[in-house]
Amino acid sequence: MILRARRERVILKWSEARSIHQDKWLLFEAIGAYSKDGQRIVEEISVINTFDDGKDALAEYAEQHKKDKSREIYVYHTSNENLQIAERKWIGVRAYGQIET
Repeated sequence: MILRARRERVILKWSEARSIHQDKWLLFEAIGAYSKDGQRIVEEISVINTFDDGKDALAEYAEQHKKDKSREIYVYHTSNENLQIAERKWIGVRAYGQIET
C-alpha cells in the first residue's frame, strides 16, 4: 500500500481506505474524480473523518458542506467494495441569503 501526502492530507484509493477503516462510515473528499455514464468515478480520496454511526457521518457531512459547497465530499460505508456514486442533475435556482433593498 502506498500512501501519498498532499498538503498534509493522506491520499488513498478506496480499496486502501476500506482496509484501514474496516466497517466504518467515512466522510471523505474526492481528490481525483471524473464523470462517466451518469456516474461519478472517484480515483483518490482524502478521509476527513470516520464514524460508527451513519447518522453522525451525515450530520458532519451537512456541517462540512455548509462551510464550503465547492468541495466534493461524500459519506460512504467501507462494507461497499466499490464506490458507486450516481450523478444528480439539479434543476432550478437556489437562493443563498436574502436580497437587500
